[in-house]
Amino acid sequence: MNNKPVFFILTFVCLTSVRAESSFQSHETIYQAAREYIGQNLTASDEYEIDMVPLDSLLTLPACSKPLEAFTTGDLTKVKSGRVAVGVRCNSDKKWSIFISAIVKVYQKVAVLIQPVKRGDTITRGHFSIERREIAKFGDELITRAEQVENKQALRFLPAGTILTAKNIAEPKLVKKGDKIIISASQPGFSVRMNGLAMMDGAKGQIIRIKNQTSGRIVSATVVEPGMVSVNF
Repeated sequence: MNNKPVFFILTFVCLTSVRAESSFQSHETIYQAAREYIGQNLTASDEYEIDMVPLDSLLTLPACSKPLEAFTTGDLTKVKSGRVAVGVRCNSDKKWSIFISAIVKVYQKVAVLIQPVKRGDTITRGHFSIERREIAKFGDELITRAEQVENKQALRFLPAGTILTAKNIAEPKLVKKGDKIIISASQPGFSVRMNGLAMMDGAKGQIIRIKNQTSGRIVSATVVEPGMVSVNF
């Protein structure tokens, strides 16, 4: 009998504590709403990790009787990695809104050099591998497929471990200044070839200046293959 008052007091304290906790929104549900929103708005093909920056443990918000709504003022589809701010709000009778921060790490499979290359070197399949890497600080020019970089020329010295981008490489020069080349000119039912001299370097598809060695005229021609360019009448 002497223990009953103590039992009733402990029971009352526990029930009061449970009711107090249930009257406030748990921080984990706020984090979850933000995580789901970020994940839904990142580029679908990306792999990502989301780490929430913890809220102040003393922060209390009324429990929301409706599903939480997340929102942002930025464009999450452009997020490549880093800190983002996401709002979470309650639209029930006890309205509230709060911004929280998340650290987003976005990953892609990209071309990474496994051997160094010098300026002007032709990059072969043995120079690089496709690896999963975090793509922070990179734009939309990452190399994600082997055919985008294979047999291209390095524009500068690149050490092993470099994540390749379109700014690192260029189409190989098929024609170099001073090369003797064939100028091809054609139209339906007629074609002619002339000897020429390259006045500048050129990659496939590039328009360069060529000197016709017969007439001495300088013409503009499109590089077709090594040693050959084409002109239009």
